Amino acid sequence: MLASQYNSWLPNFKQAIFLHQEFSRPELDYLWRNNNNDFQTTLTMQLESAEKATRDIDSLLALLDNTPAYIQKQWDKWYAIGEDCKQEGLMSNFFATELYLKGNKELNIEIINLRQYLVTMRHYYQFEVVTLTEVMQTTEEKP
Repeated sequence: MLASQYNSWLPNFKQAIFLHQEFSRPELDYLWRNNNNDFQTTLTMQLESAEKATRDIDSLLALLDNTPAYIQKQWDKWYAIGEDCKQEGLMSNFFATELYLKGNKELNIEIINLRQYLVTMRHYYQFEVVTLTEVMQTTEEKP
């Protein structure tokens, strides 16, 4: 589920247009101050979209935070089974558990990588939120 959600978001993220990257801060201020309704609507929608993306990523990160403990429990069980098999001389079963242990280790590495990708995505969206919020607030204060 987590990987499929990430995979569905990745193309959107790669194609996303972040206004803080497309325009300098003075340009954003200028466009907002000129009361261009189209731009103000676009900026407001962009802000809402970035806020939603940030919340969605936070939800995914919360799910990921619980996953490593589950993987560790699985690893512990496979390790115990493997040790029992080894002591009983069931070497083919012992070697099979080694494959499961390797799979758990690889899964844990993939989850760490996925988490880092999500954190990076979140930084982009969060910076967009901060920048656009500041543009909307600071220009409202100016005469």
